[in-house]
Amino acid sequence: MFSLPDTAPWWAALIVVALGIIVLGVRSFVRAVWPQTSIHRKELLQEWQRQRETERARAHQRNSIGDRKE
Repeated sequence: MFSLPDTAPWWAALIVVALGIIVLGVRSFVRAVWPQTSIHRKELLQEWQRQRETERARAHQRNSIGDRKE
């Protein structure tokens, strides 16, 4: 009927299939978790930016306090 060659690089084929499954799985996970409407995305990104600014301000404040002690 149908026979596969014994000398084929099956490890390469398995790697390609595994990567395909992983990529599709990650894509599906991100689509399930990430908001689908642009309004929600905007809110999420703005919250992330506010958190980063707060962290930067705290780090700057810690650095300036440390400079005064020396």
